[in-house]
Amino acid sequence: MEEFRILDYDESMLDEMMQLFYDTVHTINARDYRKEQLNGWAPENSDKRFWQERLKKNVCKVAFIKNKMVGFTELVDDGHVDTLYVHKDFQRQKVAANLIEEILLIAGERNYRVLTTEASITAKPFFEAYGFRVTRIKKKLYNGKDFTNYKMTKEL
Repeated sequence: MEEFRILDYDESMLDEMMQLFYDTVHTINARDYRKEQLNGWAPENSDKRFWQERLKKNVCKVAFIKNKMVGFTELVDDGHVDTLYVHKDFQRQKVAANLIEEILLIAGERNYRVLTTEASITAKPFFEAYGFRVTRIKKKLYNGKDFTNYKMTKEL
C-alpha cells in the first residue's frame, strides 16, 4: 500500500474524521440498515463537542494513504474497541486490518487480557476474522432508532 501511515489523533483531524464517519455509515452500512437508522447513527450535523471529548480521552489512531485520511479507530482504557471506520472509497484495502493490528499491539503493551467491541451487522464478519466472538446479540435504541449489533470479545 503506497505511503500508508497510522498516526495518533490530533484535533486538527476532527472535521475530516467526522466526514469520513458520516460518509462511511451512509454508504457502506446502507446495505444492512434502513435510512432512518443511518440518520440516527450518523446525523448530518453530528455534535462536534461530543466527538472532541471522546477522542481526547481515548486512544485514537488515524490511517492515511499519502495525505488522505482513510480510516480511524478508538480504544477505550478498559479494552473496548469503540470505533473502527474505513473511508468508503478505501474498503478492502487492508486499512481496517492495519488499524486492528495497531490496537492489538497497544492492548498487548497494556497487558489487556480481553478486548471487547459492539460490532454492527456490517462489521461483524471483520471482527470474527480477527478472533472476536459474539457473546450477545443486542437490540438497542440509539438516537430514537432501533439497532441490532453484536457484543463481541477477543481473549488475548
